[in-house]
Amino acid sequence: MIYYDYRPGTVFKTKLFRLFALAVIGLPLAIVTGCTFMRSSGAALQSTDHFIVSSDDSRVLFEPGAKQYAEKIASYLSTAIQQVEEKQYRPFAAPVRVYICSSPESFTRMYGSDVSAGVLTKLFLSSRVFNENDEITKLYLMHELSHLHLRDQLGNYKMSRLPFWFREGLATYVSGGGGAHTVSEYEAIKFIITDKYFVPNERGGLVFQNTPSDWDLQPQMFYRQSEMFMKYLASLNENAFRQLLLSAQNGDLLPVALEKAYNKNLEMLWEGFLLDTKIKAHNLN
Repeated sequence: MIYYDYRPGTVFKTKLFRLFALAVIGLPLAIVTGCTFMRSSGAALQSTDHFIVSSDDSRVLFEPGAKQYAEKIASYLSTAIQQVEEKQYRPFAAPVRVYICSSPESFTRMYGSDVSAGVLTKLFLSSRVFNENDEITKLYLMHELSHLHLRDQLGNYKMSRLPFWFREGLATYVSGGGGAHTVSEYEAIKFIITDKYFVPNERGGLVFQNTPSDWDLQPQMFYRQSEMFMKYLASLNENAFRQLLLSAQNGDLLPVALEKAYNKNLEMLWEGFLLDTKIKAHNLN
């Protein structure tokens, strides 16, 4: 854990150092906190030279011992890429590479956090995702491909300006539920009508981002609610939703992108979503 030194100027210098380090190694700026920062900084500097290129698909690379996982990913990577490009309305800006780690421990070393999948400067999958059935594994893959797609177009700084809920909601929406597969829409509706929901903010940030814990939500509930809001925006007007995503991918801040697409601000759209959710809840009963 990093402890701040509160002598005059030292906190500011610490923050500047963190931002400089991120700019050098290209880390997502949402993770600039304490131990996570240190772990992810080290992970981003790890070499991937030991990964083996799959003979089934050169876009898939795997650690020794993970060949069987690579074969699975290779069998549906093209389909996953196509779905992400179609739903985000633009081809990938750079060649896709998927790095498969042979164990959770190896993934943590390469990614810097003990989760199942993630994108730093590269897309990593832990062997843990293959403990799920193939359909869930595909959801994980597409969720992370959505992040990679956005990151490669915007870079880390511009991507960090989009709020966390937007990035995760988009990835969950595009993947068909990846990241939220343990929480149904029905469960999320019940949470929302009892005022247990996140409140979308307009901007992300270089250092601090709103995360599920800010609203006392478990990550998968947060992802499901974020996805439902994205689905609502798509249902209002598909052309407007397309314009929203393309505008965001061009680097527009979210308030600007929403006004261009819907001629409404975020608060108005969110109020419409809450009303729509209450109507759905009533119809379910």
